[in-house]
Amino acid sequence: MKTIVFLLTAHSAEDERVRYHQLPSLVEAGWTAYIVAPSQGELPGSNPYARLYDAHTMTRRQCVNHCVEMLRELKPDVVLADTPMALWMAIRYRRSSKRAVAVLYDVTEWYPSKKNLRFLTGIAKGLKFCAMVLFNAFVNLFTDGFVFGEVDKSRPFRRLFPHRPFVMTSYYPDLKYITTFPAESLRQRVRLFYSGNLTDEKGFGNVLKAAVWVARFNPETQVVLNVLSNQRLEKTPSLPANLSLQIDEYQPFAEFCRRAAQNDVFLDLRIPDDENQKCLPIKLFYFMAMGRPVVYTDLKAIHKGCPEFEDFGSYVNPFDTQQIVDIVNDYIRNAETYGKCCEAALRWAKEKYNWKSIEADFVRFIQQYEQH
Repeated sequence: MKTIVFLLTAHSAEDERVRYHQLPSLVEAGWTAYIVAPSQGELPGSNPYARLYDAHTMTRRQCVNHCVEMLRELKPDVVLADTPMALWMAIRYRRSSKRAVAVLYDVTEWYPSKKNLRFLTGIAKGLKFCAMVLFNAFVNLFTDGFVFGEVDKSRPFRRLFPHRPFVMTSYYPDLKYITTFPAESLRQRVRLFYSGNLTDEKGFGNVLKAAVWVARFNPETQVVLNVLSNQRLEKTPSLPANLSLQIDEYQPFAEFCRRAAQNDVFLDLRIPDDENQKCLPIKLFYFMAMGRPVVYTDLKAIHKGCPEFEDFGSYVNPFDTQQIVDIVNDYIRNAETYGKCCEAALRWAKEKYNWKSIEADFVRFIQQYEQH
């Protein structure tokens, strides 16, 4: 029986793509699987596949050495890494083990991303950017293949390594995790939903402003803005009497799916900067599978990754509050329009945008390294 280790440095052991999709598919196909990841407050024993390490108390060198030692204990035949640093750990393990080990890169993030360069300016920012790009290119000289989550993030690697095997598996959810509820009239109550950081860059200010305007335009309708975030507002804003704001902490995956599905309209009004334009939002496909319309910033990545989006959702300028409110008002006042959007979202999720539609491609790709 072959063994695979998902080696994570930027994601938790509960990452939905790994823990609830890639890993169970490989286990079902006969693989032994583990996740090596930094501890982020998980309850002991909550994830039987996880081997956690406390990155907060270690230097970078200690983290590398510790993860390499864990790989020696687990003896994987394949390592699927989430960052260039994780790739370096896997390469170090392969060199010391003298075994045939396939090292693969699961590319779901830009590297470097703007969060890697935060708080840097001028020459320091440019130097760090160049150093990270060079390190990324260097470690990938020794990888055996790529798993890509979206087209834009695949392009640099496909140009640098045109003959390297790869598979494209997007962020579609397994529908068994998704709860759906019947669509109801929104005239008496509309529940808006946002999940993410409470920052302007992520668009929370745009979402809150839109919710306030929706409430003012519909005084007879109870408007609820449900938010999942680990951040808190420094100051509670003044809200219309018919608008309530509920902010709860991020929930475990199953609870997130249950809570999110109980809302009526999903909002994501992030800033359309260069990086966001080229990042396909994971939550888009979960919201679709829950059978609800989505109001999203007009991002190029969505046009490419989900060309049917406008069957059930709306592209908007995140700063044009009136445009956003007009869309939500139409859902409130026109039950037929709202119902058709809900039906279209569910239809596309079932027909195309679900994990089962791409699962076999992912499993076949990994299995080709059984005889590596």
